Amino acid sequence: MNHLKAGDSVPFVHSHKQNEEVYVVLEGSGVLYIDGEEFEVSAGDILRIDPDGKRCFKASSNSDLKYICIQCKASSLEQFSHDDGILNTEKPSWL
Repeated sequence: MNHLKAGDSVPFVHSHKQNEEVYVVLEGSGVLYIDGEEFEVSAGDILRIDPDGKRCFKASSNSDLKYICIQCKASSLEQFSHDDGILNTEKPSWL
């Protein structure tokens, strides 16, 4: 969970050796710097960034920026399909 006050930024640009990141913007607005380009972001945006993407966030001058960062090894999800799910016979009381 990250919270930047209005006008503040992460004080460094970073990338990763193996891990990709998914950012979920919860509140406010700001700018994502990625690989030399800048993009406006706001509440509801979901962003996936490759490990080698050089990234940094800044909150808008008039808005705090709250976001979640989820990090995992790139391409680690190997079984993303309907065939991977297993239907179980046990049920909670409300079903």
